[in-house]
Amino acid sequence: MPKIFHGESKQIEFKREYTKNILKTVSAFSNYHDGEIIIGIDDDCKITGVADPVSVKLNLENAINDNIIPRPYYEIDEEKVENKTIIVLKVYSGENTPYLLSNKAYKRMDTSTVVVQRYDLEALILKGRNQGYDELVYPNNDLYFENLDRKLRAKLNLGVMSKDILKTLELIKNEKYTNGAALLSDNNPVHGGGVSLIRFEGNSVSQIKDRSMIRNISILELFDKSIEFYYKHINKREIIKGAYRQTVEEVPLVAYREAVANAIVHRSYLVEADVRIEIYDNRIEIISPGGLPIGITKEEYLEGRISITRNKIIADIFFRLGIIERLATGIRRIKEYYKDYKVKPEFSILENSITVILPNVSIGGKHTEPRSERINERINERMNELSKEEQKVLSHIIEKGKINRIETEKLLYLKKTHAVKFLNRLIEQGLIIRIGGGKNTYYVLNPENDSRD
Repeated sequence: MPKIFHGESKQIEFKREYTKNILKTVSAFSNYHDGEIIIGIDDDCKITGVADPVSVKLNLENAINDNIIPRPYYEIDEEKVENKTIIVLKVYSGENTPYLLSNKAYKRMDTSTVVVQRYDLEALILKGRNQGYDELVYPNNDLYFENLDRKLRAKLNLGVMSKDILKTLELIKNEKYTNGAALLSDNNPVHGGGVSLIRFEGNSVSQIKDRSMIRNISILELFDKSIEFYYKHINKREIIKGAYRQTVEEVPLVAYREAVANAIVHRSYLVEADVRIEIYDNRIEIISPGGLPIGITKEEYLEGRISITRNKIIADIFFRLGIIERLATGIRRIKEYYKDYKVKPEFSILENSITVILPNVSIGGKHTEPRSERINERINERMNELSKEEQKVLSHIIEKGKINRIETEKLLYLKKTHAVKFLNRLIEQGLIIRIGGGKNTYYVLNPENDSRD
């Protein structure tokens, strides 16, 4: 069983012996993704074995069947490793979420198991009903659709917005408006259903140049306002290619449109927070509230070949209007728009947010310009002048492309405060720069090390 030697992960948990705490992880795997709990191995991957496997298997089966509601699907196997018996409990993600232990649902956070937050529980309940937030009944009737009406007429040649059309679009179900209707209405009363647009001075959050907080308008108009903000702050330049002039945008508009549309359509509206669009000199960051939809992994998201639609009604409207593609092509398309440039888009996937980072292509240049190699060469020339700790961090950045505060703590065995001070010293020395803010902060090599003599 080679996976033992890779240690614990989000999908694998080790237990030296059977305890009822195992049930929390059973709930977590049942709610979100398949996983295994291996009994007879300690946290250091040392195989201790199980003295009475028959008794352990019986205790497991009784505990799961008696305490987790509804009953999850699982298998219990007995295996021999290094002449010792271990128990492998395989738990499969279920469709009847949430799977509750003492009226609480659990999820995995890296290698630990925690109680889910309120909006995570609501998402599990919706998943168990095979519903999205936008399919739920909206409690009030004071909704108007002039913006949607105008766009549908222009794109699809539809007649005047009628009740039948609203039913066809699933904005009315059982004679009641849905949450999707509320979000698409002219007055959009959904709390947290807006967009925050910010233009910062330079590459940090220290000074705001322009800000617009847009709420209580249709999410279709939110999309339009976001595009207007792009035109206001992103420059174009012309280059000569052969006999022709070619217009180049600092950040490709098509990539920006795709990222903003995805943020509005696929975000979790259970999280009462606005979509945030932050424009810096060297990048744009689009922050979408809510992590990945239940049932899709980080790897599958980044590969861009599997899509689980969180808001089916909204996605259908945006598709009909030609704003998004129905197929799971958004991430691949964003990457494709940067194929000719040295700089590439980045994706930060956290438990409660997804951030798409679109770099300024005028800084990165074309593939033919090996800019990062020159920066690395300049840093390597200075290595002998630096401490071992500084060399470690810079070598990590050269290898991985970036580093964050938590990675610095682990690399140098530092506490949070000391790690921050250490990184700030590297900034003061002109070796690295800070990108992003808050939990999304990371550090890269200072591009000024690319200066030519």
